Amino acid sequence: MSDYGKIEIGTNRLEWNPSPLTEQVVLVTTVNEKGEPHLATKSRVTVISYGPPAVVVFGCQARFQTAANVLKTSQFVLNIPGEDLVAMSWVVGMDPASTGSRLLAENGITPIPSLKVSPPRIAECRAHIECTVSDVREIGNDLAVFGTVVSASLNSNIAQGDAVERYQRLSPFFFLDFERTALLGIGRLVEQPPMGLRQMRTVLATSDLNRAADFYSGAFDWPALRTTGVSVDFMLPDGSVLRLLRAEAFGHALGSKPCQPQSDGLTGAQIHLSCEDLPRVIARLVALGARELWPLSEQEPGEESAAFADPDGNVVVVSRLC
Repeated sequence: MSDYGKIEIGTNRLEWNPSPLTEQVVLVTTVNEKGEPHLATKSRVTVISYGPPAVVVFGCQARFQTAANVLKTSQFVLNIPGEDLVAMSWVVGMDPASTGSRLLAENGITPIPSLKVSPPRIAECRAHIECTVSDVREIGNDLAVFGTVVSASLNSNIAQGDAVERYQRLSPFFFLDFERTALLGIGRLVEQPPMGLRQMRTVLATSDLNRAADFYSGAFDWPALRTTGVSVDFMLPDGSVLRLLRAEAFGHALGSKPCQPQSDGLTGAQIHLSCEDLPRVIARLVALGARELWPLSEQEPGEESAAFADPDGNVVVVSRLC
């Protein structure tokens, strides 16, 4: 009997690689009986009824403080972080004891009042779903916490633009396994066919590989995916790769050595990058000695950006929707 090319991967979610089911990351805020806030990173969450009002459910280990708080107070808030909070969410997820305003502040987290419930919203998150607990069910060592939505809010700029722009501004991300997360891809209408081509790799020639690698890692915190004697590959958040390649190797592959600009010249290559924390990125570029080409300004309608030259004269444009 044919197996149709299938293999069995077992019933333990932690052993699925890749996982057939991805999980959106949320930051759950609760309070204890004294009103002290608690924050926890969760990913087993979904909508189970559209309503109105909508009903959501999230999974939580029964031994954690989040479970104790929802059982006592019957309230919680699902805060939706964007891509800029991936690292922070991971840190909080590794520290289930993040209780109290002081520890929230130590993680760069700002609690703000919710509209209908006692647990706070998180200012740095982009959307918030306030809930009262409607049911709790025990499943082994875990609890399934059901919540009726009593209020939902989001950053005002997320409500602007077309559907694609709105989801780009929301930029939710998903838990894959204990080393990886993934961003939401570009949204498309159901009737639109998937794109046949997508960018996989951008290659830039460099006269000094170490200098160029230090520049891009220092400016953007991109992980080095692969390093050889002639190249460094960086994995970008969208899954594509930026390859820095020694100029002589670049020329050898093409049969023609790339032109090197004068000290104040440009190569003609441009890289456009979107980021939310634009002031921080600009400050890093300036600290690394990047030459400013234009200051932060609205170059395109609804988009503010700044441009710099990297050490080899390639143009790096950093921008965000405004």
